[in-house]
Amino acid sequence: MLHLTEGPLAPLRGRPIADRVARAATLRSGYRDHPVDLTDPRGADPMAEIRDHDLAGANAYHTGVPPYHARIPHAVADLLLRRPLIDRLNGVNERLVPYGLELWVFDAWRPLAVQNHFHDHWMPDRLRGLHPEWDTVQIMAETERYFARGADGAIDPLSPPPHATGAAVDLTIRHRHGAELFMGTIFDDLSAAANTAHFEGEPEGLAFSHHEARANRRLLYWLMAEAGFANNPTEWWHFSLGDQMWARLTGRPAAYYSVPADAPSAT
Repeated sequence: MLHLTEGPLAPLRGRPIADRVARAATLRSGYRDHPVDLTDPRGADPMAEIRDHDLAGANAYHTGVPPYHARIPHAVADLLLRRPLIDRLNGVNERLVPYGLELWVFDAWRPLAVQNHFHDHWMPDRLRGLHPEWDTVQIMAETERYFARGADGAIDPLSPPPHATGAAVDLTIRHRHGAELFMGTIFDDLSAAANTAHFEGEPEGLAFSHHEARANRRLLYWLMAEAGFANNPTEWWHFSLGDQMWARLTGRPAAYYSVPADAPSAT
């Protein structure tokens, strides 16, 4: 078994991402207004349960992992993703096999009710407790750095929340059937430390944790980028392909994934 300091993946751990993440951060604003081509035949790509296709994971909102420690209202156990994206994730896993590693998925397709819970209630409530001096505009601006706005009733097919498209996935790398690689924060750590390039600066002293988190984030970033995914610059764990954020960050004229025709009825 290869160690991460050797073999074909070793250079990815030393390859900086700061410039690319900074550029993505400048492009991200307004991505929900990016065009969606509803006539693109790829929009009909079906979703599938990732664990039926050799990928590992557990829905974090259903299992109640930190920082929630409880099941989120309306969360489902499913980890559904567009089938072509599953194939690409399997390709990433093939590159990880020689190292005894694999992807671990936290979340994929997300019911609208879960999205609305975080956007409308959970995050604003936490921010009001932390910053009682903030007005509604400040609260919502900070909320939408991490949780996209949902919808009242039916989702607008020209502006769907990313996870409602089945084309966004939250994930990390772990030892096969074992511990996750150290990324510097837990999943859904809603702070500046969650920004993908947070550890790109050179620390003072040895700072082994800093170096390890930086190397592991770089590895995840480049593996996913080389598979065609775009990263949300405010969340090291969030990647998508075919949705509006992906289209905006990669310079495509339009997204091709909107609300899946085969999405479960849970709202």
